[in-house]
Amino acid sequence: MYEYAFMGFLTYTQACNTGNIWSKALAIKQVNQDKNAGGKKGPYKAGLERQKQILEAARQLLVEEGGHNFSIRKVAKLVGISPGNLQHHFATRDELLSAMMDHVISEYLLSLEEMKICSDSPKAYLLSVIEFVTRDLCTKETTVFFPELWSLSNHDENIDALMQNMYVDYRMIYQNTALQINPSLTTEQCQNIGLFISSMIEGFTVFIGYKKPFTEKCDAMVKMIYNASIHAIESGEVPA
Repeated sequence: MYEYAFMGFLTYTQACNTGNIWSKALAIKQVNQDKNAGGKKGPYKAGLERQKQILEAARQLLVEEGGHNFSIRKVAKLVGISPGNLQHHFATRDELLSAMMDHVISEYLLSLEEMKICSDSPKAYLLSVIEFVTRDLCTKETTVFFPELWSLSNHDENIDALMQNMYVDYRMIYQNTALQINPSLTTEQCQNIGLFISSMIEGFTVFIGYKKPFTEKCDAMVKMIYNASIHAIESGEVPA
Protein backbone atom coordinates (compact mmCIF):
# COMPACT_ATOMS: atom_id res chain seq x y z
CA MET A 1 0.00 0.00 0.00
CA TYR A 2 1.19 3.44 -0.98
CA GLU A 3 2.26 5.24 2.20
CA TYR A 4 -0.52 7.42 3.53
CA ALA A 5 -0.14 9.98 6.27
CA PHE A 6 -3.82 10.17 7.22
CA MET A 7 -4.41 6.42 7.55
CA GLY A 8 -5.69 6.86 11.10
CA PHE A 9 -8.79 8.70 9.91
CA LEU A 10 -10.48 5.62 8.50
CA THR A 11 -9.78 2.21 7.12
CA TYR A 12 -8.83 1.31 3.58
CA THR A 13 -12.00 -0.72 3.14
CA GLN A 14 -14.25 2.16 4.19
CA ALA A 15 -12.57 4.47 1.71
CA CYS A 16 -12.36 2.18 -1.30
CA ASN A 17 -15.79 0.57 -1.29
CA THR A 18 -17.60 3.82 -2.09
CA GLY A 19 -17.50 3.74 -5.89
CA ASN A 20 -15.59 6.00 -8.25
CA ILE A 21 -12.80 8.43 -7.41
CA TRP A 22 -15.17 11.35 -6.96
CA SER A 23 -17.51 9.56 -4.56
CA LYS A 24 -14.60 8.07 -2.61
CA ALA A 25 -13.15 11.49 -1.90
CA LEU A 26 -16.49 12.97 -0.88
CA ALA A 27 -17.35 9.99 1.31
CA ILE A 28 -14.00 10.11 3.09
CA LYS A 29 -14.26 13.85 3.63
CA GLN A 30 -17.73 13.53 5.14
CA VAL A 31 -16.65 10.79 7.55
CA ASN A 32 -13.75 12.89 8.76
CA GLN A 33 -15.89 16.00 9.13
CA ASP A 34 -18.35 14.02 11.23
CA LYS A 35 -15.53 12.66 13.39
CA ASN A 36 -13.97 16.06 13.87
CA ALA A 37 -17.27 17.63 14.88
CA GLY A 38 -18.26 14.77 17.16
CA GLY A 39 -15.76 15.56 19.87
CA LYS A 40 -16.84 19.18 20.32
CA LYS A 41 -19.84 20.12 22.44
CA GLY A 42 -21.82 23.09 23.63
CA PRO A 43 -21.06 26.70 22.66
CA TYR A 44 -17.75 25.79 21.00
CA LYS A 45 -19.42 23.36 18.60
CA ALA A 46 -22.24 25.84 17.95
CA GLY A 47 -19.69 28.51 17.12
CA LEU A 48 -17.91 26.24 14.66
CA GLU A 49 -21.18 25.33 13.01
CA ARG A 50 -22.10 29.02 12.67
CA GLN A 51 -18.72 29.78 11.12
CA LYS A 52 -19.19 26.95 8.63
CA GLN A 53 -22.62 28.34 7.71
CA ILE A 54 -21.08 31.75 7.12
CA LEU A 55 -18.26 30.37 4.97
CA GLU A 56 -20.63 28.27 2.87
CA ALA A 57 -22.90 31.28 2.40
CA ALA A 58 -19.89 33.36 1.37
CA ARG A 59 -19.00 30.80 -1.28
CA GLN A 60 -22.62 30.67 -2.46
CA LEU A 61 -22.78 34.47 -2.78
CA LEU A 62 -19.54 34.61 -4.75
CA VAL A 63 -20.80 31.96 -7.17
CA GLU A 64 -24.28 33.41 -7.60
CA GLU A 65 -23.60 37.14 -7.62
CA GLY A 66 -19.88 37.55 -8.35
CA GLY A 67 -17.04 39.25 -6.55
CA HIS A 68 -18.29 42.77 -7.29
CA ASN A 69 -21.41 42.05 -5.21
CA PHE A 70 -19.62 40.34 -2.33
CA SER A 71 -20.23 42.02 1.03
CA ILE A 72 -20.59 41.19 4.71
CA ARG A 73 -24.16 42.49 4.63
CA LYS A 74 -25.21 40.12 1.84
CA VAL A 75 -23.49 37.11 3.39
CA ALA A 76 -25.17 37.85 6.72
CA LYS A 77 -28.56 38.03 4.99
CA LEU A 78 -28.01 34.60 3.42
CA VAL A 79 -27.18 33.12 6.82
CA GLY A 80 -30.10 34.88 8.50
CA ILE A 81 -28.06 36.91 10.98
CA SER A 82 -27.13 40.55 11.38
CA PRO A 83 -23.92 41.98 9.90
CA GLY A 84 -22.75 42.69 13.44
CA ASN A 85 -23.28 39.07 14.43
CA LEU A 86 -21.27 37.93 11.42
CA GLN A 87 -18.47 40.33 12.29
CA HIS A 88 -18.20 38.65 15.67
CA HIS A 89 -16.72 35.74 13.68
CA PHE A 90 -15.06 37.60 10.77
CA ALA A 91 -14.40 41.27 11.46
CA THR A 92 -13.73 42.47 7.91
CA ARG A 93 -14.53 41.58 4.31
CA ASP A 94 -10.91 40.57 3.71
CA GLU A 95 -10.91 38.38 6.81
CA LEU A 96 -14.08 36.68 5.60
CA LEU A 97 -12.64 36.15 2.11
CA SER A 98 -9.44 34.73 3.57
CA ALA A 99 -11.32 32.30 5.80
CA MET A 100 -13.60 31.27 2.93
CA MET A 101 -10.62 30.53 0.70
CA ASP A 102 -8.92 28.53 3.46
CA HIS A 103 -12.17 26.62 4.00
CA VAL A 104 -12.55 25.74 0.32
CA ILE A 105 -8.95 24.78 -0.38
CA SER A 106 -8.68 22.74 2.83
CA GLU A 107 -11.62 20.63 1.65
CA TYR A 108 -9.92 20.03 -1.68
CA LEU A 109 -6.54 19.25 -0.13
CA LEU A 110 -8.04 16.85 2.40
CA SER A 111 -9.91 15.01 -0.35
CA LEU A 112 -6.81 14.83 -2.55
CA GLU A 113 -4.55 13.65 0.24
CA GLU A 114 -7.03 11.04 1.38
CA MET A 115 -7.31 9.62 -2.13
CA LYS A 116 -3.89 8.11 -1.47
CA ILE A 117 -5.74 5.42 0.48
CA CYS A 118 -7.07 4.00 -2.77
CA SER A 119 -3.90 4.49 -4.83
CA ASP A 120 -1.41 1.63 -5.06
CA SER A 121 1.38 3.76 -6.54
CA PRO A 122 2.41 7.41 -7.00
CA LYS A 123 1.48 7.17 -10.71
CA ALA A 124 -2.00 5.92 -9.88
CA TYR A 125 -2.37 8.71 -7.35
CA LEU A 126 -1.30 11.34 -9.88
CA LEU A 127 -3.92 10.10 -12.34
CA SER A 128 -6.60 10.16 -9.63
CA VAL A 129 -5.76 13.72 -8.62
CA ILE A 130 -5.72 14.99 -12.20
CA GLU A 131 -9.03 13.26 -12.91
CA PHE A 132 -10.65 14.57 -9.73
CA VAL A 133 -9.59 18.19 -10.23
CA THR A 134 -10.31 18.27 -13.97
CA ARG A 135 -13.77 16.75 -13.57
CA ASP A 136 -14.49 19.24 -10.82
CA LEU A 137 -14.05 22.01 -13.40
CA CYS A 138 -17.30 20.85 -14.98
CA THR A 139 -19.35 21.85 -11.93
CA LYS A 140 -20.99 25.25 -11.78
CA GLU A 141 -19.42 26.09 -8.42
CA THR A 142 -15.85 25.56 -9.59
CA THR A 143 -16.36 27.08 -13.03
CA VAL A 144 -17.49 30.31 -11.38
CA PHE A 145 -15.81 30.34 -7.96
CA PHE A 146 -12.12 30.34 -8.82
CA PRO A 147 -12.30 32.73 -11.81
CA GLU A 148 -14.21 35.16 -9.58
CA LEU A 149 -11.41 34.99 -7.02
CA TRP A 150 -8.79 35.57 -9.70
CA SER A 151 -10.79 38.54 -10.95
CA LEU A 152 -10.81 40.03 -7.46
CA SER A 153 -7.10 39.36 -7.09
CA ASN A 154 -6.36 41.44 -10.20
CA HIS A 155 -7.52 44.52 -8.31
CA ASP A 156 -6.60 43.69 -4.72
CA GLU A 157 -3.06 42.89 -3.60
CA ASN A 158 -4.23 41.24 -0.39
CA ILE A 159 -6.53 38.84 -2.22
CA ASP A 160 -3.80 38.15 -4.77
CA ALA A 161 -1.42 37.18 -1.96
CA LEU A 162 -4.09 34.90 -0.48
CA MET A 163 -4.67 33.26 -3.86
CA GLN A 164 -0.96 32.68 -4.44
CA ASN A 165 -0.56 31.11 -0.99
CA MET A 166 -3.62 28.93 -1.54
CA TYR A 167 -2.13 27.46 -4.70
CA VAL A 168 1.26 26.78 -3.11
CA ASP A 169 -0.22 23.94 -1.04
CA TYR A 170 -2.16 22.61 -4.01
CA ARG A 171 0.90 22.50 -6.29
CA MET A 172 2.88 20.77 -3.55
CA ILE A 173 0.82 17.63 -4.15
CA TYR A 174 2.07 17.44 -7.74
CA GLN A 175 5.62 18.30 -6.69
CA ASN A 176 5.82 15.60 -4.04
CA THR A 177 4.21 12.99 -6.27
CA ALA A 178 6.60 13.79 -9.13
CA LEU A 179 9.56 13.31 -6.82
CA GLN A 180 8.21 9.95 -5.66
CA ILE A 181 7.86 8.83 -9.29
CA ASN A 182 11.33 10.06 -10.24
CA PRO A 183 13.61 10.72 -7.22
CA SER A 184 16.32 12.13 -9.51
CA LEU A 185 14.31 15.30 -10.19
CA THR A 186 15.60 18.51 -8.64
CA THR A 187 13.49 20.73 -6.40
CA GLU A 188 13.15 23.31 -9.17
CA GLN A 189 12.09 20.65 -11.68
CA CYS A 190 9.41 19.41 -9.29
CA GLN A 191 8.20 22.98 -8.77
CA ASN A 192 7.96 23.45 -12.53
CA ILE A 193 5.99 20.22 -12.88
CA GLY A 194 3.54 21.38 -10.21
CA LEU A 195 3.14 24.72 -11.99
CA PHE A 196 2.77 23.01 -15.37
CA ILE A 197 0.01 20.63 -14.27
CA SER A 198 -1.95 23.18 -12.25
CA SER A 199 -1.71 25.74 -15.07
CA MET A 200 -2.96 23.27 -17.67
CA ILE A 201 -5.95 22.29 -15.57
CA GLU A 202 -6.82 25.88 -14.62
CA GLY A 203 -6.59 26.94 -18.25
CA PHE A 204 -9.24 24.44 -19.28
CA THR A 205 -11.89 26.11 -17.10
CA VAL A 206 -13.09 28.49 -19.83
CA PHE A 207 -13.40 25.64 -22.34
CA ILE A 208 -14.59 22.51 -20.49
CA GLY A 209 -16.24 24.15 -17.47
CA TYR A 210 -19.93 24.22 -16.63
CA LYS A 211 -22.01 24.89 -19.78
CA LYS A 212 -18.85 25.59 -21.78
CA PRO A 213 -18.52 24.44 -25.42
CA PHE A 214 -16.16 21.49 -24.85
CA THR A 215 -17.40 19.94 -21.61
CA GLU A 216 -17.63 16.55 -23.30
CA LYS A 217 -13.86 16.65 -23.91
CA CYS A 218 -13.12 16.35 -20.19
CA ASP A 219 -12.04 12.67 -20.33
CA ALA A 220 -9.75 13.32 -23.28
CA MET A 221 -8.15 16.27 -21.49
CA VAL A 222 -7.53 14.13 -18.38
CA LYS A 223 -5.63 11.59 -20.49
CA MET A 224 -3.61 14.26 -22.28
CA ILE A 225 -2.63 16.06 -19.07
CA TYR A 226 -1.64 12.79 -17.41
CA ASN A 227 0.32 11.47 -20.40
CA ALA A 228 2.22 14.72 -20.84
CA SER A 229 2.97 14.92 -17.12
CA ILE A 230 4.16 11.32 -16.82
CA HIS A 231 6.42 11.68 -19.85
CA ALA A 232 8.04 14.78 -18.42
CA ILE A 233 8.44 13.26 -14.96
CA GLU A 234 9.78 9.88 -15.99
CA SER A 235 12.08 11.22 -18.70
CA GLY A 236 13.39 13.98 -16.49
CA GLU A 237 13.03 16.35 -19.44
CA VAL A 238 11.88 19.22 -17.28
CA PRO A 239 13.57 22.62 -17.68
CA ALA A 240 15.03 23.94 -14.44
